[in-house]
Amino acid sequence: MTDTSHIVLVGAGHAHLHVAAHAGQLIDAGARVTLLSPGAFWYSGMASGMLGGEYSDADDSLDPAALITRAGGRFIKDRVVAVDREARELHLARGAPLPFDLLSLNLGSRVDMPPISGLEEARGVWPAKPIDGLYRLRDLLESALADPAPLPRLAVIGGGPTGVELAANLLALSERYGRPFEISLVSASKRLLEHSPRSASTWLARRLSRRGLRIEMAASAIAYRQGHLILDDGMQLPADHIVMATGLVAPLLTGELGLDHHPHHGLAITPALHTPYDDRIFAVGDCAWLKHSPYPKLGVFGVRQGPILLHNLAARLQDESLEDFHPQPRYLSILNLGDGRGMALWGRLWWPGRLAMRVKRRLDHGFMDHYRCR
Repeated sequence: MTDTSHIVLVGAGHAHLHVAAHAGQLIDAGARVTLLSPGAFWYSGMASGMLGGEYSDADDSLDPAALITRAGGRFIKDRVVAVDREARELHLARGAPLPFDLLSLNLGSRVDMPPISGLEEARGVWPAKPIDGLYRLRDLLESALADPAPLPRLAVIGGGPTGVELAANLLALSERYGRPFEISLVSASKRLLEHSPRSASTWLARRLSRRGLRIEMAASAIAYRQGHLILDDGMQLPADHIVMATGLVAPLLTGELGLDHHPHHGLAITPALHTPYDDRIFAVGDCAWLKHSPYPKLGVFGVRQGPILLHNLAARLQDESLEDFHPQPRYLSILNLGDGRGMALWGRLWWPGRLAMRVKRRLDHGFMDHYRCR
């Protein structure tokens, strides 16, 4: 590659934060580095706590522009609408086409919205991503809590870790104000956290029910009409606001590059994190699909990919060998239950309590402090 190779990082995700913070290594190797993102980085690990009032929006977000410019790179606030692989140019929503020599995509994911009649036209529907939408929901709910008028009714669709955390922290938000919301959680699964130990699901359902959460399992929402969710058994649940936590899928852009991809899993990559048929295009995080060893759409995998991506971009500049990424088979997950307690999960092991939440806070604050420019 030439001494003026241009590396463009699209998206300010977990892996790209690491590359941006160490962009000086790529610049020293003869590259120009540009980070392109439509806005701030919002940290998924603190999103539920932010919804529940534990964290401010500033606690849960950071400025990627400050990070990349401090390291000697450039930031462009914009959004990619198309990639011309032949011309090696990015077409942007607002700016002029942006040429690249090496491209890395860290585009995140979007919520897999189920086909619920009437939901697409409804107001008050809040997907779990993008995360800044949850902050707008909190702002709206806090205004309602401060008003003596009747409170809006809430529903969360999805009984996995995200749905559980968001429901628990909606409870927490109302507990802070001493005014209980009417909150329902609906899931097609037979139990909460269906891939976790059954004892963990039972403990969690009992605790959330005691705090006032209505839980409807083995039920699917099929329609939304006149402020009510209609379930497949005919039950109607009142809901003025609906939070969607129905799983994550890759962004649409990954299917528009003319490269091997899966509509849900994302852009196919090799263990070296580049695409199989174009080794100048890398992809990491939720938008990438490691076909031989798929990994869940969780931030922990993007964090681990960051140092390998940095190494491999530098190696491509210097014609050196690339490193492989191997997803770990087990990982620590800690749910924020909104009441000062957490639930830690490690494989088939689990433990709830305040100690678990203290560990989570330390990990989350440590991650954000590492990249925050002060």
